[in-house]
Parts: sequence; structure tokens; C-alpha cells
Amino acid sequence: MGDVHAAMQAWIERTEPVADRQEGTLAYRWFGHVRAVLEAESAYLVLMRIETDPAWRGQGEGSAVLEWLKTLCDEHGVTLLGQANVDDETGLGQQALLDWYARHGFQIDDTHQGEPLVWYPTRPGS
Repeated sequence: MGDVHAAMQAWIERTEPVADRQEGTLAYRWFGHVRAVLEAESAYLVLMRIETDPAWRGQGEGSAVLEWLKTLCDEHGVTLLGQANVDDETGLGQQALLDWYARHGFQIDDTHQGEPLVWYPTRPGS
């Protein structure tokens, strides 16, 4: 089993809190021009949200953050679960979001009710 807590600590050390964007209990953090919410579960990290500042979209910053998160998970031996849900029309549509995750090596899981999940490297137990 990997070290989820060490991976989460590395995330906190590399990112800055977002003071102006708190939705409920979600704690957004900045990584460059990308804001994201990452939470630690018992056996894996959960990427709740990832959003690139609109002025910086299309420049690969979201992809760079996702690749760094994958490296972080590989280094600490943990699985990364992404909640691939689209909340509004300012970013990618649902299929484009799933395609983006797939290009980054995530396994798409749409076997349950609700929004699809994505797993890196794979869904545990699959």
C-alpha cells in the first residue's frame, strides 16, 4: 500500500491556497494557473476538480498539473481517482473531458450511476 498522506503533503507543499474560490467544503489550491481540489481517501487520492484559468486555457497547463499528479502518485505508490464531471459550460464538455483524461493514461469507469470516474493507473481491483 502506498503513502497517501505523503503524497497529499507534497501536493500541499507545491500548491497555494485559493482564497477567493471556496465551494462548500472544497478547498481549491493553485498550481501555476490551474486551480484544483485534491483530497486524500484511505487508499487513494481524489482529484475532485481541476480548472485552468480561462486566460491560460489551451496552453497545456492543466495537462502539466495532471502529469505532475501522476508522477506524485507513482512516487508514493498511490492511485489517483478523478471525478470527471462537468459543472458548467466554461470548460470542456463531458466527452472532451473523458478524452483528455484518456490521453493522459487514465482508465475511464462509467459502470456506476452518476458521473464517470477516471483512475490512474487503473481502478483498484480491476
